[in-house]
Amino acid sequence: MTLALDPSSYPAYAAECGDPSRTKKLGFGARPAVLVVDVCEAYFNPSSPLRLPDETLHSVSQALALLLAAAREAPAPAGSDAPPRLPVFFAQTFYTHAHLRDAGLLALKAPSHSALFHGPNPDNMADPPRGPERDAIRPAAHDIALRKKYPSPFFGTNFATQLAAMGVDTLLVCGFATSGSVRAAALDAMQAGFRAMVVAEACGDRGAETHWANLMDVGAKYGDVVSVEAAVDAIRNGWRA
Repeated sequence: MTLALDPSSYPAYAAECGDPSRTKKLGFGARPAVLVVDVCEAYFNPSSPLRLPDETLHSVSQALALLLAAAREAPAPAGSDAPPRLPVFFAQTFYTHAHLRDAGLLALKAPSHSALFHGPNPDNMADPPRGPERDAIRPAAHDIALRKKYPSPFFGTNFATQLAAMGVDTLLVCGFATSGSVRAAALDAMQAGFRAMVVAEACGDRGAETHWANLMDVGAKYGDVVSVEAAVDAIRNGWRA
């Protein structure tokens, strides 16, 4: 599996974003959690205007399955007060008001987009992706569900409080879309005092250019962009005192 971030395609931009005099690596902390944002039917269903390219869906699903499998198998250190399993959060955009009033200005800016995440939508586009081939990337019984109204899972929710109560210091961010909810989650994680580790192969967007540019910006300003292999290694290392 190749890293989704390819600086060789845009050397000048990559050099700017990776200039060591301007940006440093945060590195993993001691107590990671996984955040999966907006991995739902809206991005998988062929009838959805948000449907992502098949190649993107396939590669992201593979990486996300590896990440979630590692998280769900990670035991708590003996004698520690860590959670019995590494925390996994699924944050989903979801609206309930009949006229999308709970979507705020997003309903005005992107009405068709907002309607896809409307609870009464007959196609249930806000549901986890359907089909047996998606079993590995759907929420498990012990995962934590979080509903949000805007791109960031921190805005207008108690997400930061939940992370702080658990002692989490590092957030492995993945999902859709890189330029939207993934980027917003990384920015707000940094602002809330959590190390954002965006897992490059486990994120996707409508175009490679958009995906790449946002990964570069996040890596330069808000957190680290890491490979799925590095993320899995961090998970398997478990929580440390």
